[in-house]
Amino acid sequence: MSTVAEMGLYNYLVSKNIPGLKEKSAFHTLRKGTWLYGAPQRFTDIYEIISGAVKLGRLSPKGKECVYEIVTPGEFFGNLAFLKDAPFNEFSKTLTATEIRSYDLNFLKYLMTHDPEVAELFYGKIVERWNKTESLLFYIRSYEPRKRIEMLQEAMHKKVMTAVNREVYLDKIISLQDMADLTATTRQLVADTLHSEL
Repeated sequence: MSTVAEMGLYNYLVSKNIPGLKEKSAFHTLRKGTWLYGAPQRFTDIYEIISGAVKLGRLSPKGKECVYEIVTPGEFFGNLAFLKDAPFNEFSKTLTATEIRSYDLNFLKYLMTHDPEVAELFYGKIVERWNKTESLLFYIRSYEPRKRIEMLQEAMHKKVMTAVNREVYLDKIISLQDMADLTATTRQLVADTLHSEL
């Protein structure tokens, strides 16, 4: 494991006395339901979750939320802007009281190209997110709807510490509609499946 992975990105950068760190990063404590950014905001900071959970998704043409990922402590999100001229239509919204650290995009990109340990951390984090997405698509194509719901509930049945030092289970804080979005099913089927498990 690299030093940056052991220490955490911010502590690693502090230990390296990186110039501009204090000006190019900030710590935030957010309430449940806070929007960090939304479409069509093209450029964002890069966010690191310290505690809590955030849902990522897109808005339908009618303004309805459609969630495609839940991110938790240790994960990063935001628009890395690697794809020139590609639309960025994501929104992010806290599911709990959440602590995040934001990093200026250009500052972080500079570090990724000039510090091999930071690059290794981010490439690993990007691959983890791809793997999560690919696994979700595989489940949608490979399992019948009720099984997908059961598998998601099992995967989400993990504790997360919130910004107010309260432990919560992810499967208890995401909405039925969020679960439906993540499993390509309906809110009614999610409610029926979860109710029949009781």
